[in-house]
Parts: sequence; C-alpha cells; structure tokens
Amino acid sequence: MSLWGCGPVEYINQVGNKAASAVSAAKLASAEHYAPYEYTAAEEYLHKAREEAGHAEYQDAIEYGRKAEDLANRARAITVERMAKESAAATYVPKTQNEEPGAIPEDPAAAAAKKRAREREEKAPE
Repeated sequence: MSLWGCGPVEYINQVGNKAASAVSAAKLASAEHYAPYEYTAAEEYLHKAREEAGHAEYQDAIEYGRKAEDLANRARAITVERMAKESAAATYVPKTQNEEPGAIPEDPAAAAAKKRAREREEKAPE
C-alpha cells in the first residue's frame, strides 16, 4: 500500500512543482523566441506528464516531468546566454562626428540656453 502512495506524492513534487515552475520561468524569459526547440519540447513533456498522471501512470509521468524540467532549464539558460550576447553586441553609434561614445546627450533646450549665454558673454563689454 505504501508504494501506491509514493507515486502521486512524487508526481505532485516533480510535475506540479518543479517541472511546471521551470516551464513557467522559461516562458517568462522569452525562451519560445530564443530557444524554441527546447521550450516547445519542455511544454510537450509537461503536457504528456499530466496526461500520464490522468491514467494513473505516475512513474511515467514523473519521468516526463523530469524531462520537461531539464529542457525548460536548458531553454532558459540558452535564452539568458543569447540575450546577453545580443546586449553585448549592441554598440553605441554617435549621432555626430564630434560626439564622444558614452556621452549623455544634452537636452536641446538646455543646449540652446547655454549657447545664448556664451553669445551674451562674448558680446558683453568687460
């Protein structure tokens, strides 16, 4: 009798908690865009795990849940890696030839006010 009780408990832990959370985290990380194969496979394994549990095939459901968790974690890792590469590849392109890379662009109204102040200083008698 104790063997029958273990399957559903382990199923809930593996599929209901671990696998479902991993698939959800992968989805939140946009894994469907960056790692579509792994993400889709994880979703399908999760679906299959739930289907098997519906037929009281808990050991099969647990195995599918483990595969879903593994693929979802892999999809999330690939997504994070690819997003980091994209971010690093994005470089700043100066708008003008004299603009320093990394310089904070000045507000046009403030720039005009500074220009007028300089002009007034140049024209003012000393």
